[in-house]
Amino acid sequence: MHKKASLSLSINAIVILVLAITMLGLGLGFTKGMFGKLSSKLTVPEPDIPATAEDKIVLPSDELTITKNKEFIFSVNVYNDNFVGMVTGNLHCDEKAPAGVLDVTSAAQEIPPGEDKGFKFIIDKTMLTQSATRICTIKFAGAEGGSESKQIVLSIR
Repeated sequence: MHKKASLSLSINAIVILVLAITMLGLGLGFTKGMFGKLSSKLTVPEPDIPATAEDKIVLPSDELTITKNKEFIFSVNVYNDNFVGMVTGNLHCDEKAPAGVLDVTSAAQEIPPGEDKGFKFIIDKTMLTQSATRICTIKFAGAEGGSESKQIVLSIR
């Protein structure tokens, strides 16, 4: 009997198996990295739901989920039923330990009576350092009179 041949075959099989597992790991790592880069570039636009006289403040959802330590931008549509002058939006969340007060103001703009406009809010990542679920009030007020408000839920994860 020739025992060298059988030993040689098993060593070759082990080397091929190790190389195959290594190549599989490298392939999976490359694929995961490429899909990770691709998914960070994809953004889904928020639905543009118009505000009406019955629903004066409209968000894509009354529950917003935010990733902590990452800037968050969202849009709110507002219907002008009683505002006078420039309209300013404000998002305010009371203090909740350990998250603290969250207060964000949008840029003021004119809304003609009977029409709706979109307001953008930017929550800086420095305000989103702690995980928390909070009830917040979003309020719009005219410079010379009129206001509307709505409660929403912010979940920082």
